[in-house]
Amino acid sequence: TKQALERADVVLLVMDSKEGLTEHEKRIASDIEELGKSCILIFNKWDLMPGVRMEHAFLTIREEVPFLAHCPALFISAEQGRNVGKILGAVKEVYTNRYKRISTGELNGFIERCVQKLHPPMLTGKRLRIYYMAQVEVAPPKFVFFVNRPPLMTEAYKKYLINQFRDSYQFSGSPIFFELRGKKIRTLEKPK
Repeated sequence: TKQALERADVVLLVMDSKEGLTEHEKRIASDIEELGKSCILIFNKWDLMPGVRMEHAFLTIREEVPFLAHCPALFISAEQGRNVGKILGAVKEVYTNRYKRISTGELNGFIERCVQKLHPPMLTGKRLRIYYMAQVEVAPPKFVFFVNRPPLMTEAYKKYLINQFRDSYQFSGSPIFFELRGKKIRTLEKPK
């Protein structure tokens, strides 16, 4: 499984709708996240789940493995062919998101809106200052925040930024990675 995941760009995580997310599938989901792969959740045998709402099945998965919350979900019946035809379209969408680029100017506008909505918290009398944000990689997408002091970013504020980012740009099915970089302190050489 690990070798197949390493070769893949987009992974279809197939679950039996009756069983839900098993321990084995949780380990696979963890590997998918660790390797930075994009993912689509496939709930098979949905025809055997009368009276169960799709939202409830997906909510349970989100609670058990938060990483999967941004992944699209398809509820299919392989035996009846229900929704099987939607899989390829979902793969194309997720693959496109994996390679999506956002300009630095657009990202800086995003940061400005986020900070206006909710200012970064103050720690030890100092407030986090975000100078700018840039996308440095695709497949999976990686973004760097250039800040005054990286340790001032609290987990709560980082989670806020990630949620705002997903609301604005989706990147459905694709993991996104944020990195903080502090200002480099330059030392001037003395003239000889």
